[in-house]
Amino acid sequence: MKFWLLLVLALVLSSAYASDEPAIIDSKPSSQAEEIEAGDDGQNGSMVSDIVKSISSGYLNIFGYDISYEIIAVIIAILTAALALIEWTYHMLSKIKDKIVGWLRKKTSGDESDRSKPKTKIINVPELPPHFLPRPDDLDKIKDLILAKADEPVVVTGASKVGLHGMGGIGKSVMAAAVARDEETQRAFPDGILWLTLGINPKLLQRQSDLAVMLGDVPHAFNDIQEGKSHLSSLLADKVCLIILDDVWNVEHVEGFNILGSGSKMLITTRDAKIITALDAQEHRLGVLDDDEALSLLAKWTGQSKEELPSLALEVAKECGNLPLALAMVGAMVKGMPDLWTVALERLQNADLEKIREQFPDYPYPDLLKAIQVSVDALEPEFRARYLDLAVFPEDIPIPEAALQTFWEGKEFTPPEVIKLLVDRSLLLRDDEGRLSLHDLTFDYVRKQAGDLKTLHDQLLESYSAKYLNNSRSPSAWAEGPKDGYFFQHLARHLKEAGQEDELRALLFDFNWIKAKLAATDVPSLLVDYDLLTDPDAVLVRDALRLSAHVISVDKAQLASQILGRLMALPSSSIQALLDGAGEKGDEPWIRPLTPNLMPPGTPLLRTLKGHSSWVNAVAVSPDGRRAVSASYDNTLKVWDLERGEEIRTLKGHSNWVSAVAVSPDGRRALSGSYDNTLKVWDLERGEEIRTLKGHYGWVSAVAVSPDGRRAVSGSYDNTLKVWDLEKGEEILTLKGHSASVRAVAVTPDGRKAVSASGDQTLKVWDLEKGEEILTLKGHSASVSAVAVTPDGRKAVSASGDQTLKVWDLEKGEEIRTLKGHSASVRAVAVTPDGRKAVSSSGDQTLKVWDLERGEELRTLKGHSNWVNAVAVTPDGRKAVSSSGDKTLKVWDLERGEELQTLKGHSASVSAVALTPDGRKAVSSSGDKTLKVWDLEKGEEIRTLKGHSASVSAVAVTPDGRKAISACDDRTLKVWDLERGEELRTLKGHSDWVNAVVVTPDGQKTVSASDDQTLKVWDLGKGEVIATFTADGPILCCAIAPDGATIVAGESSGRIHLLRLENAD
Repeated sequence: MKFWLLLVLALVLSSAYASDEPAIIDSKPSSQAEEIEAGDDGQNGSMVSDIVKSISSGYLNIFGYDISYEIIAVIIAILTAALALIEWTYHMLSKIKDKIVGWLRKKTSGDESDRSKPKTKIINVPELPPHFLPRPDDLDKIKDLILAKADEPVVVTGASKVGLHGMGGIGKSVMAAAVARDEETQRAFPDGILWLTLGINPKLLQRQSDLAVMLGDVPHAFNDIQEGKSHLSSLLADKVCLIILDDVWNVEHVEGFNILGSGSKMLITTRDAKIITALDAQEHRLGVLDDDEALSLLAKWTGQSKEELPSLALEVAKECGNLPLALAMVGAMVKGMPDLWTVALERLQNADLEKIREQFPDYPYPDLLKAIQVSVDALEPEFRARYLDLAVFPEDIPIPEAALQTFWEGKEFTPPEVIKLLVDRSLLLRDDEGRLSLHDLTFDYVRKQAGDLKTLHDQLLESYSAKYLNNSRSPSAWAEGPKDGYFFQHLARHLKEAGQEDELRALLFDFNWIKAKLAATDVPSLLVDYDLLTDPDAVLVRDALRLSAHVISVDKAQLASQILGRLMALPSSSIQALLDGAGEKGDEPWIRPLTPNLMPPGTPLLRTLKGHSSWVNAVAVSPDGRRAVSASYDNTLKVWDLERGEEIRTLKGHSNWVSAVAVSPDGRRALSGSYDNTLKVWDLERGEEIRTLKGHYGWVSAVAVSPDGRRAVSGSYDNTLKVWDLEKGEEILTLKGHSASVRAVAVTPDGRKAVSASGDQTLKVWDLEKGEEILTLKGHSASVSAVAVTPDGRKAVSASGDQTLKVWDLEKGEEIRTLKGHSASVRAVAVTPDGRKAVSSSGDQTLKVWDLERGEELRTLKGHSNWVNAVAVTPDGRKAVSSSGDKTLKVWDLERGEELQTLKGHSASVSAVALTPDGRKAVSSSGDKTLKVWDLEKGEEIRTLKGHSASVSAVAVTPDGRKAISACDDRTLKVWDLERGEELRTLKGHSDWVNAVVVTPDGQKTVSASDDQTLKVWDLGKGEVIATFTADGPILCCAIAPDGATIVAGESSGRIHLLRLENAD
């Protein structure tokens, strides 16, 4: 306070001295003031003397005014009082700052009309109960934790996870829902507020799939938690979401969702505070209601004011432990029946606690269980029986009302009557979509009381059969069941729980059921059912569906074609019966495989990874075997999830082809080499370039990382190798000795030596510490393209353009053996972690697995349709990943004539030619983007057909010779009028180059083959696709038999597809 007074005095005095403005109000001028004005330049005398003169006169001149000291004293007194008030106000505000912040948030959140609008999508968040009791202090504190930012000092931290802790029935879920439905919360998370209920035994993979769907993705059948976590991480990377995990019982259950991006937060509700601590989350403990709050909630549920409650209401509340759920149940029970208050109190007081503890030994709070027991016992017998029926449904799955209406049809009370009473009694919860659910404690209660669950499951099955299927329970009858949001999703589970395993097996091998379930649900839901069976045939069907998931999830109409193409060769009677059903597919046009033409389940190929737009040159696998990084001629690298077969991210930065890639031992970084003469270090988690390593003056063709992850070795077309410090981004050494480009390099496990492979047909062994050449390994008769070192560091395996591999002793510098078998240059090699086998890839489009001890070929892996450029083996040695010039990566399981005339006119290569039926004209297609119509008698060009925007790959002429259909790399087909030279229509539907086209004998339809792996049948009159078949690889050619139905198609892998078009008339 003294500081403020001195400051005011200083300002007053300094203003008096500095004033030279004329007076503008009536005040008494001093003689001293006149003397000052008459002085030299009006500024004579020191500041001190001027002030002394002013004081002696009894006046002070301030900004040209003579003001008496009595007035100045009054002003100072007023200022002092004002400053005291400001300090007191500041002190008080500091005590209530949290409340002020909350009030300001509400005041600045928009007007009433704006607040009525949702600010973000909220998904699966429960409705607030009809008699919601606000708890503003708790709400504001939780919001402060969730909405915390670094620039808001009101709160302690901006941690990404917040835990809401409290006993069961205390209102955690309701409070979390209130937070989610709060406007300010919604404004803070523009990408959504997403709610997942876990419970004691959550289906975590399904919950991960549910979250993926909430984030805008399609349903997924994840193989494990880590796979789902990796996928969710990519979906959440740039999102600003609030994820609410309700009813968490185990910290490990949270692990699969612990993948928040920088902008997202997580709110967890749990009974166990240890879970919050383990997650390093900010905690808020929700306590029981105080007596006043308990009575307020009780009054709301009884439909009375608090003042109207009977005197024993407080005793009832205390018997309920002041728990919101218990109060809601008891309040709803006595509503409108005042005589029941005494009964309710007596029953609560006389509840059999010993029996409750026997049934629920792990629950420490019996007050809520007493309330549940009293509320359920108060129901009429019929209503109580219906309530216990709910034990048949899965935990934590909302039940559509239609399912309950089916189950309870024909009972004494109508289903709507039962549902309304149970909801009114707070025994059943209804969400904003009309679905019904139980609190987890009430669900536990009905499960304990329900008795024979097996019989209950069978009763539910009988209810559906009676209502919809004329009491039939055959598989085909089940396929006619209702799409009520429950039946198709859970029928298989109820058959299993009812002990009807034979019926379940028959169901899952019935094509009509599979088709109906796929139409009503999705592929992951279909696959889960097969996990209920353990026999090998069920596994084969599941795996066939999984192999076709990428097709049938997009085009469900291809289900029959895919099942037939994958399972036709299997002899099992059950599978053959399934295929018989698939062969009877409906009335819609479809393409039937006549031979087993798709990769069957149980083969080495696990999945194909697609995404690059040019050749894939190299691939490396992360140490945990879950991810791969590929390098391509499209100037990019891609990071892949090997379990899901999905691209995680693309790494862009190189300005030319990417030729090599290696992953650091910790799996966090990748090192790439490029034709732009540089190496780049990448952060695989964030997808960011860390640094660029420059020094080579030729293409970088090979890279390797030392076991400690601190150094890298690169090989280049400048004929040198360079050793790099990855931490500093500096070149350490240059290794010179090769007389041609260095094509590959490998580092020994101890990090002390490197082995390089060169176009000079040799390998060299280098001492990385001294930068000296130790050995030269000679023996190949062509360029050495790749090298791998065994895990013990004692041997190396090299691959060469001479079509061989060689095994070398690195200590002696001697060749141990030569591996022969490839029919083209060997482009890459990898050694398994046990050092016993090698996997090679070749220009002959195959990979081969070799026994290094015996020098024998173990197996050949076929599937690529172009050179196989690279191969890597997973750390467990069980899988390999290959990359190819066919633009794909594949994952493998390692264990299982006269010239008449010349027609000239096109300016690029001629790709195809077709003749009119009369033999007088020809139509050619070309890389110059045009077609030309020729007169074969005169050898002259009649006209040019222009319209395509890329190379035209194929052409066919209709039987009447009046129209032509062209196929093009611009992904379209065009229909042309050959007489007028006009384009009639464009057929769009393919997503990649169209390689071939044929016309049916009746001229009404055309068949096209494409690099997008599909064969499509088109109605030429309407310009529409009427049937599609998807193969395992690009379809390069096709032909149609005179019957107009049988189609032969050739795939890039060499496989021939024999197909029949059905129901197309």
